[in-house]
Amino acid sequence: MEISSGNIFLIAFYFIVIFAIGFWVKKKESVREYLNADRKIGLLQTTASISAVMGGMILVAQATLGFQMGIAAAWYFIGIAIGMTFIGVCAKKMKKITEEKNLLTLADYFKEKLDHKNKILSAIIIFIALFALLVGQFIAAGSLFSPLLGIHYAYAVLLTMAGVLAYLVLGGFKAVVKTDVLQFLIMAVVFGSILFVIDIGEYTPSQISITSIGGSYIFSFLIIGAFAMISGADIWQRVFAAKNAKTARNASFLSAGIFLLFGIVITVIGMAAKNHFPDIKPEEALYHGLFQLIPLPLVGIAVVFVLAAIMSTIDTELFYLSSSLSKDFLKKETTLPEEKLAKNIQKYILVLACVSAVTAIVFSNILTILFGIVSLSLAISPVLGASFIWKIKNNAAFLSMLAGLLSLVLLTVTGNFNADNSILPLPTAIIFLIIGQIIFRKNKSK
Repeated sequence: MEISSGNIFLIAFYFIVIFAIGFWVKKKESVREYLNADRKIGLLQTTASISAVMGGMILVAQATLGFQMGIAAAWYFIGIAIGMTFIGVCAKKMKKITEEKNLLTLADYFKEKLDHKNKILSAIIIFIALFALLVGQFIAAGSLFSPLLGIHYAYAVLLTMAGVLAYLVLGGFKAVVKTDVLQFLIMAVVFGSILFVIDIGEYTPSQISITSIGGSYIFSFLIIGAFAMISGADIWQRVFAAKNAKTARNASFLSAGIFLLFGIVITVIGMAAKNHFPDIKPEEALYHGLFQLIPLPLVGIAVVFVLAAIMSTIDTELFYLSSSLSKDFLKKETTLPEEKLAKNIQKYILVLACVSAVTAIVFSNILTILFGIVSLSLAISPVLGASFIWKIKNNAAFLSMLAGLLSLVLLTVTGNFNADNSILPLPTAIIFLIIGQIIFRKNKSK
């Protein structure tokens, strides 16, 4: 479909605004604000920044599931809400540690609670998962904007990359938070109004049954959604940057409800696409459900909404990955001055943006990437979650994460990895964590 010149102007205006935010932040911010917003972001900003992490890949994937499963696909977002609630409960403990030890990444936490080898292993797992998520966002951008703007897929990917770099390199994490607020407000307005303007069609009984997918799928969605949040390094980065523990806790609780509402709306979009375009590929549900079923004058707003969702995740992953490369893989006792750290992050942002965009141009199976990310996240979730409750042995933690990672590798190299068994790293990691705790219990140093 073609969009009007007015809608194209709206999209261009959005790019100008986010660049202006990056430029404005750059003129006023300190090095510490570039790195972590000086750990002073308030409740609205923290909530908006957490909620805006939901990117284009989740939009595409959830609409696909809504197309295939109906409203029952929303169980995944119920799991996400449970995970965010757990983060809120644990926010006070996490904030105390991050402020005392000046932690920047989730891998820093693993080093503080465990040891250096656990930091490195967790950093590797998190890096791979977030890089895959980053690639997935670029794939979503190219797939959606190429037909809308009438440009080649590769150009749509590169345009998105340029838009993010325009403000991220300038303003760092503070620019991420500021643009997240804008992007969240856009997403909230669209989600709040879309059910009133979209042509939904007539549902079948199975589409509106919350239990139509069966108990096993419901359980899997709850577990995957919850643990994906608990191990979300990008989510915890917002907790680190909140101005205090109360802000981090309340923002997490609020985000739980927001995620659930967003998830229901995305699922309904997929269901509407099923009712009107039953013969399309499920992966095209978001495009047809969102852009074909709303009034033409609103298409530009919908495009900006998807841009906001995608770019708010791309900037987050780029900044976290660049921070990880600059900090997590240093020698055990090595520290960098904040000015040097900020410059390294800027450099890695540019490199990772180019590498991930090129990867997205070459590979484009978004659902496989999504389930791979989930599997990687599940490999570290048991250790992270248990660390808030029990004293975890260092070697037991390492064994658990390594076993979870190797189970995913084994599935992949044998050609058996799919959506149904993507949950395998979770029970594997839990079992080996228990085994490790038993084996190493006699040696308190381990």
